[in-house]
Amino acid sequence: MNRPAVALLACLSLAVLSCGGNSTLDNTEAEVVLTVDIDEYNPDIDICLFAGLDVAISSMSIDSRAKSPAANIGPNQDVTLTRWVVKPYRTDGGATASPEWSYDLAVFVPAGGNADLENYRIYPAEYFDVEPLLWLTPAYGGVDPETGNRNIRQSLTLQLFGRTVSGKAVATEPIPVAFNFTCGN
Repeated sequence: MNRPAVALLACLSLAVLSCGGNSTLDNTEAEVVLTVDIDEYNPDIDICLFAGLDVAISSMSIDSRAKSPAANIGPNQDVTLTRWVVKPYRTDGGATASPEWSYDLAVFVPAGGNADLENYRIYPAEYFDVEPLLWLTPAYGGVDPETGNRNIRQSLTLQLFGRTVSGKAVATEPIPVAFNFTCGN
């Protein structure tokens, strides 16, 4: 291949890659962007005291705003969120994280408005009996074998999915919620 052709190919590649953008806010079809703000929650979870109780967010809000400041959004951009997805990951150096979890629950968010939620569950109590959290219970020694600690720190990444009234797909940005799991400490 001659040098001008290589230079042209390199320029075209650079142009294509630079047009991709880096904002995930534009990765939905809707004219609105949804953001999640967690106002209040308890980050310290004693799985022995919480036995049978799901982990919940005390207070959170989901805000809707137009993607473009010039956009005129109306009722067709109202959103019904229907799927909640939670993906845990370790923040304490351990490798084994709790299982991913999703559930279906409808929440209405008006275009340009918000939905205020209280006591929405983010994680089911039955996962306290699954690795890695089960290692914290007395029956399994009370210590995480990966870190040697009596606690496990995980962030639960929450993302919500739904559709506008006009049928366009929309999702919130993933938001990490940090937790410190213990058992009787």
